[in-house]
Amino acid sequence: MSWFRNLFGSRSSEDNKINDPEDPRLLKIHANRLINRDIDQLTGICEFALQDGHVDQSEAEAILGWLNNHKACLDTWPANVLYDRLRRILADGALDSDEQADLLTLIMRVASPRAIDGSVIPSSLPIDDPVPDIIFEGRNFCLTGVFDFGSRAECQEAVVRHGGIPIKGVTKKLHYLVIGNVGSEVWKHTSFGLKIAKAVSYRESGVPLAIIAENHWTDHIV
Repeated sequence: MSWFRNLFGSRSSEDNKINDPEDPRLLKIHANRLINRDIDQLTGICEFALQDGHVDQSEAEAILGWLNNHKACLDTWPANVLYDRLRRILADGALDSDEQADLLTLIMRVASPRAIDGSVIPSSLPIDDPVPDIIFEGRNFCLTGVFDFGSRAECQEAVVRHGGIPIKGVTKKLHYLVIGNVGSEVWKHTSFGLKIAKAVSYRESGVPLAIIAENHWTDHIV
């Protein structure tokens, strides 16, 4: 057991309460295990929901119901993002086509890895390099993908607050295409990949259009 003593240090029998079931260290270890188990189950649920290539309202309600019964994991990604998004889009009791598309992309993202610190793992997105400065006043912004920042409406409101103009499509008058973190690594296989491909084409033809990631955008929002 020398490895154990080297790892945790030697303690007197009086101070060593690690075998006490009420010891805060053991309680924390147990809680973390439960959270990890819940996140693993959530990932499996999302993978199962994707088997038919779409997520309908009954599946969305079922996932929200599961999250309501596993509140211990709601401060941990991806449960926190998925829970907030599901509550918002189901608040009116209906799942429209835009919400369904956003939810599908988010659930695709849940099955993909993140870095240890919770940040999005870099992908092969055609992001401008070096990243440009962002000027909001009078500039056109198109948002595509699903955002950790919030819903599409919330992101558009943030653009307006900073003097920018949110637009729906990619045109030669666009200044910034902002790609949401969620699902970004699978962009070629999603509907919003068409916007990205169009923006790349314009950029390569000399149109002064910048393609930026959500993280860079939020650095200038907050």
